[in-house]
Amino acid sequence: MPRPALRSRRLRRISKKTPGGRRVVHYDKRFASKPRCAICGRPLNGINETRIKTEHVSGSTISRPYGGYICHRCLALALRIAVRLS
Repeated sequence: MPRPALRSRRLRRISKKTPGGRRVVHYDKRFASKPRCAICGRPLNGINETRIKTEHVSGSTISRPYGGYICHRCLALALRIAVRLS
């Protein structure tokens, strides 16, 4: 039985085969998936995807309005609609 810290689903369980032929379970950190647009679901560009949860917020956002929340195409469409309505 694994030690208590490894019993939760906080860590990924990966089945590995050792050189001796045994099957063992290795526990690895889970990484967040790439951030996606809130409107269309397309992956966002310009944000480092390698450990999103451990990055500082200031280093992982984009400087335009709604940067890091919606993609550039959805932002352009929303701005066009806002200009037409006003």
